Amino acid sequence: MKLQSFTLQIFDPQKTIAFYTEVLGFSLIREVTVNGLIYYELGFQNPDFYLRLQYNPVADKALYQEKMTDNYWKYSLFVDDIQEAYQNVLAHNFSIGVPFQFGDIGYLAHTADTEQHKIEYIQKTFEQNGTLATKEQTALGLITIRTKDPVKILKFYEEVLDMKLFVRMYVNRGNGFTLYFLGAKDLEAPNPNIDAIENREWMYQQRHLFIEIQHFWGSEQDDNFNLEATQETGLQSINFSGDLAMLKERLSSQNISYQEEKNGISFKTLDDHIILVTKEKYLV
Repeated sequence: MKLQSFTLQIFDPQKTIAFYTEVLGFSLIREVTVNGLIYYELGFQNPDFYLRLQYNPVADKALYQEKMTDNYWKYSLFVDDIQEAYQNVLAHNFSIGVPFQFGDIGYLAHTADTEQHKIEYIQKTFEQNGTLATKEQTALGLITIRTKDPVKILKFYEEVLDMKLFVRMYVNRGNGFTLYFLGAKDLEAPNPNIDAIENREWMYQQRHLFIEIQHFWGSEQDDNFNLEATQETGLQSINFSGDLAMLKERLSSQNISYQEEKNGISFKTLDDHIILVTKEKYLV
């Protein structure tokens, strides 16, 4: 299986597409209508990974309101020069936080699109290491989701969806949480140790889409803590392409039910994320 994209719900396509293309620098790859829903697929220089925005013309307009109990958090863009990206967003009169080096995790800045989906800029190098000598275009880097059971969900992504864990980060903030980063298993990190600091900048320098999974410490033992899906206004699906027959066998062996979709299948993870897998890269 190959991770290709993720889908976010939008309600004002004209305003939102303009933000993505004029402010963030995305290109509109294609627009397609499936079952009455309009999909806008946007990307950067690497055509293998893209962002899909879903618009329902008959839905009531709403904005995404993020909560700590959502099973979705944000997505990230990998940039060569975060100060340049920061000034660009300000020049277009949009709000963005001042870039800062967050421990040994990354050089970060945070903003949001016109639908209030959180966007994180990550410089490809730590602040103290300066910028790369050779600049490349921005990359669609991470989608960040949450789990209540990291042991089970990591096993699921590795065994069912062919992903590999490359980086782990412990964050002693609030009650504490751990971040897990998975990518295609054919990638090769500089250090086999998932806690190695050098793997972090390596990851940010890939022209590749990763899944970041956040786990709040102790939540797996807290019966009062439950993650909520965001299908109404937020994350709709995480999208893969691959061998559907093989995937059906894997799902059946783990007693995971799935639904037949146009050109693919969909199913839910234990954290209620919808996974959509198509035979080809795109919906149609």
